[in-house]
Amino acid sequence: GVNKARRDKYWMNDVCGKFGLDVVRQRLCQTLEEAMEFAVTMNIPEETTGEAQEKVPRVIVKPTRGVASDNVFSATSLSQLHQQYKTIANSPIFGSTGTDVSSAQNASNGQRQPVLLQEFAYGTEYAIDIISKAGEHKVAAVWRYDKRAVNGRDFVYHATRLVDVTLHLQPPPTDHEVEETLVTYSREGYLAAQYAQRALDALDIRWGMTHNEVIINLEDETVPNARLVEVNCRQHNTDFCPLTSSTVGYNALDMLLAAYLGDEDGPEETAGLRLDWEALPVYPNTQGRFAAIIHLVCHARGTVVAIHGREELDGMESVLAMEIYPAFQIGEDVEPTVDIRTDAGWLHLMNDDQETFDADYARIMELMTTMFEVES
Repeated sequence: GVNKARRDKYWMNDVCGKFGLDVVRQRLCQTLEEAMEFAVTMNIPEETTGEAQEKVPRVIVKPTRGVASDNVFSATSLSQLHQQYKTIANSPIFGSTGTDVSSAQNASNGQRQPVLLQEFAYGTEYAIDIISKAGEHKVAAVWRYDKRAVNGRDFVYHATRLVDVTLHLQPPPTDHEVEETLVTYSREGYLAAQYAQRALDALDIRWGMTHNEVIINLEDETVPNARLVEVNCRQHNTDFCPLTSSTVGYNALDMLLAAYLGDEDGPEETAGLRLDWEALPVYPNTQGRFAAIIHLVCHARGTVVAIHGREELDGMESVLAMEIYPAFQIGEDVEPTVDIRTDAGWLHLMNDDQETFDADYARIMELMTTMFEVES
């Protein structure tokens, strides 16, 4: 049969909560009135008060199905929520087939896509890629999202940074000091990975590949340490193999083959390439290397007349590969990036030296703000 909790974000959260995991408060709203009612219980004001961002009450407003933060909003006022609700309710349902009708088409019959409101979980979002074999869940990679509020959106991807979740479990090295930030990332990522493994048990996912997202907050003792964003029964939607293969030493796709086919005799010529599932650790080690996938964010609107910083990027020690998409080349009309689908391109970063890696990472973030020169 079909387990709707593996795809529907409302039921996913509900099932994980009943399993004993900490989850956010939520309400599935069929009407705007229901959405407003829930928002009031979350202390959302009529209008934004102008307080510091970290102190503003907010709720997440999103469809029950979706990908890449598409139509995912953060409401800090009831007036914002009103517009966000209408946008989602009148949009097509993600993954619908050609025989399905959109919410807008159903509106005349009073049928609209339900809108999910959830308590905003403050903290850091981690992505955990897991391969499962007969209920045994092994982590392929853990990533720390760098999402920032730009271009009128609250959660625009800027980078996806690989985290070594075993670092805080290892004895301190004798030849150098480990930066405390890396130890924190390791501790948080490890907690996120453990939570994700339990979420897979809650959803009875026993085989295959999943891309899981969890919010971690170890600073505020009034909220749970870990809470679910979502479980996705698919691969991480990016080219992760070059980075994980060069750091961890293997990747999720090879792990998946080992899970499904590792017990079978394979051709001799590929014996040295195949992974032994039993020999794979539960949690990966990045071997002291640093890596990240950078999302190129466009901050401009108009016709591209120049692309700045490309030569500097090419010369950076940490940059392994880079692509600026065809739609953002000179002469193209561009819009500001608001989600993954509107990214201007990508970079792969990797380095054995943390200082160089961090410096290149920070400089890329600076370059992106003025990278695309346009004419209106």
